[in-house]
Amino acid sequence: MGSIAFQGGHYRKLWLVERRELLEHFLRLDAEGRRMRFGGEVGEEFISKYAAAALDKNCRIWGFFGPRGNLRGTGELRRFEDRPECAEAAFTVETEYSGKGIGTGLFHHVILSARNIGIRHLYLNCLSENQVMQAIARKFNAELDFDQGEVLGDLIPPGRTPLTRIEEAIEDSSGLVFGMLDIQQRRISLS
Repeated sequence: MGSIAFQGGHYRKLWLVERRELLEHFLRLDAEGRRMRFGGEVGEEFISKYAAAALDKNCRIWGFFGPRGNLRGTGELRRFEDRPECAEAAFTVETEYSGKGIGTGLFHHVILSARNIGIRHLYLNCLSENQVMQAIARKFNAELDFDQGEVLGDLIPPGRTPLTRIEEAIEDSSGLVFGMLDIQQRRISLS
């Protein structure tokens, strides 16, 4: 599941300078994809504000980057300010990349980061019709609670270990190389 090339792409954490790529990814989501990610109908202004505020000190975002270095899926880990041992996870995968295991890969990476920063409860909130998110959450043994059109998932990640720290350090190192290549690929494709 590492940053190694996967189906013509790779996983890595987003950098602060990639807020524009995050915005472009969200804007490429179709209306249904946006509704599933944000829990309702949202417009471009909302998405612009959300992307501009992302990647703060409480948020790590893993991305799946396609063969041309473009962001095609995200897995967000947002720590609660008032309860730092708890965090929320959220995911997006563009339509043409869905059904390929990318969401599962993103969830794996989010859990890895959650373990390493000491998260004891990882929450997921999705619409009850978001069967894909629920299936992915079940793969990782999340407990799901259905309530009035929404589903709340609670996953208790195992604690960090020396191996999880090493795995994330390797991911970050290879992510640096892939990130430089992504930026280069995007510049070439704009030329």
